[in-house]
Amino acid sequence: MSVISKCFAGGVGCGIAGFLTNPADVIKVRNQQFTDAKYHSFRTTSTTILKEEGIQGFYKGATASVLRECTYSALRMGLYEPIKAQYATFFHDDVNSPIVKWFSAFTSGAIGSAIFNPIDVVKVRFQSQLPNAPPPYTSLLNAFNTIYTEKGLQGLYIGTSATVTRAAFLTSAQLGSYDVIKNNIFVQMLGFDKEANSTHFSASIIASVITTTAANPADVVKTRVMNDPHATIGGPSKHLAHLWKVNGLSGFMKGWTASYLRIGPHTVISLVLIEKVRQIIGMSSY
Repeated sequence: MSVISKCFAGGVGCGIAGFLTNPADVIKVRNQQFTDAKYHSFRTTSTTILKEEGIQGFYKGATASVLRECTYSALRMGLYEPIKAQYATFFHDDVNSPIVKWFSAFTSGAIGSAIFNPIDVVKVRFQSQLPNAPPPYTSLLNAFNTIYTEKGLQGLYIGTSATVTRAAFLTSAQLGSYDVIKNNIFVQMLGFDKEANSTHFSASIIASVITTTAANPADVVKTRVMNDPHATIGGPSKHLAHLWKVNGLSGFMKGWTASYLRIGPHTVISLVLIEKVRQIIGMSSY
């Protein structure tokens, strides 16, 4: 099947997963961005949002989130297999090699995030809006136009290095690990049915824990860089150094619970749905 079909399956699965898990994404962004006591933990952050903003507070940035998933995630999921085939040929290796799978997913994640970074910037800005603060922008189009007018392309691509790093590690840990766990371990070693929903679900559960842990450090840095449009602290390296100085190693795991409650279900929902969509349109599973 064509790359477009593979991107379509990825966009459908990730778009639905992105909308359903947006509340946890909002909590994670607030956790990582603010140091107030009321945003200290997953419980206090969710309680604060519900009390001060109501249910709608959990869906701030949902439109940008779904748009991001239908573009960035569609591309990273769709390019994975073509890149894997190219790497296997280039390195004279087997497409079933775990190294080839992880490296291919790393590359597809980096490409997708580099292209669609502007959507991520807007999503984070909307999700970071506190209850008493005015909306950062009136709409998605207004957001893109305002950022471009004030800062040019540089403003839309602020934090790209942190975003690309996070997406590369996330996709490698998510899709690469899923492929390895499902096919190299479950199917080849344990004899599971490759097309069974239970196989897809079990592999995605394990991949979700790996994904959250691998992506969290870059995710914390990315969130802080994107919410520092005037470079008060500086670029990713300055934010990284500042985080280490103020919070130490634990700072890089800030928001892990909220992140897992978003990435965990997102990983499971998206991968299971993608596999189902692929089957419906006549493709084999990953």
